[in-house]
Amino acid sequence: MGFVYRYSQMAEGMRPSPIRELFKMTQRPGMISFAGGLPDPAIFPVEEFAVCAEALRTQGTTALQYGASEGHGPLVAEIQRRMEPLLGRPVVPEEIVISSGTQQAMDMLARVLLDPGDVVVVEAPTYPGALHTFRSAGARFALVPCDEHGMKVDLLPDVIERCRRETGRVPKLIYTIINFSNPSGACLSEARRRRLAGIARELTIPVLEDDPYGELRYRGERIPTLFSLAGGGVIFASSFSKILAPGVRVAWAVAEAELIRKMVIAKQGMDLCTSVVAQVLVAEYCSRGFLESHLEKIRSHYAGKAAAMASALREHLPLSVRFAEPSGGFFFWLELGGDSRQLFERAVEQGVAFLPGPAFYPEPAETVGEVVDGRPYARLCFTFAQSTEIVEGTKRLACALEQA
Repeated sequence: MGFVYRYSQMAEGMRPSPIRELFKMTQRPGMISFAGGLPDPAIFPVEEFAVCAEALRTQGTTALQYGASEGHGPLVAEIQRRMEPLLGRPVVPEEIVISSGTQQAMDMLARVLLDPGDVVVVEAPTYPGALHTFRSAGARFALVPCDEHGMKVDLLPDVIERCRRETGRVPKLIYTIINFSNPSGACLSEARRRRLAGIARELTIPVLEDDPYGELRYRGERIPTLFSLAGGGVIFASSFSKILAPGVRVAWAVAEAELIRKMVIAKQGMDLCTSVVAQVLVAEYCSRGFLESHLEKIRSHYAGKAAAMASALREHLPLSVRFAEPSGGFFFWLELGGDSRQLFERAVEQGVAFLPGPAFYPEPAETVGEVVDGRPYARLCFTFAQSTEIVEGTKRLACALEQA
């Protein structure tokens, strides 16, 4: 008999990531996977990044030492430069923290803002990693439905008021993926952004503006960030995972200096500092101008894949399956009409995988107010599969749909 551990309440409430669990089923030989939100490794900037490794010869004593919890100075400076046009004003170093992926930035924020029982407003559907992080902090969720233009912000005041009535609490945080959302691919319209900024300011509820896909716009004009429209109360977070490579595990958050200081203190109890080696290499990559040319390359590459998937879905899937073609990002969000979990099992038998909709919604027991059912929906990622696989995988998905 093994040792008996007395687990914490947090550990007892933990559940495995539905995405990570489903990955096990997608690793079969010959499987075409639209399941993971993975960049295409074929266009990772391997050679350019290898060139940047030369920086270790001149900066090795810095790179191999402990670093500041706030972040490596030259990388912070690069982020300042990149953020000014996006955020609408100059950003000072005290308003930036470098994190080990955006997931850690969310975790830091949860630790400094959330107490057990607090409510976080999220889009429905939303990113499961955010649900996982906020759930671990003891949060419950209030849901705002989405359409092809993102969160239905006009419904937000009613959701907040219902939360106040049912829990006696005003939500502590609003979470949104504002550009090309994971999973829906929707981009919040400028009018809704302005409305959201106004509501958050009026009710003094901070907003986490998670923007890992904003640089990956393939069609249309850039929409101003919520941060630039709000004039305060917005935490902007982004990452090099989608625009460079996820393996570097380097991301950042921008907010008022007081909040960033609290997040830095939380980070000191996590990992002391993000890998300085990774930060030095990413700073060198940016300072040499490699990132701008890489962005042009991946936008063109992924735009072609998005068009290929849109064409294949229209050609091979029944008209009853509805979707909106995204203008950027990684994902298509399909409305199937049936149970996506049952379809997933049939699709895997056909040799194609996707993610069923329920993965992107909190459980009813942890939801305040209206519960939304994700069973009729499915997320397909178009960036990882090759163009021929996109067509073949769509045909296999059509076969699975025919078996319903």
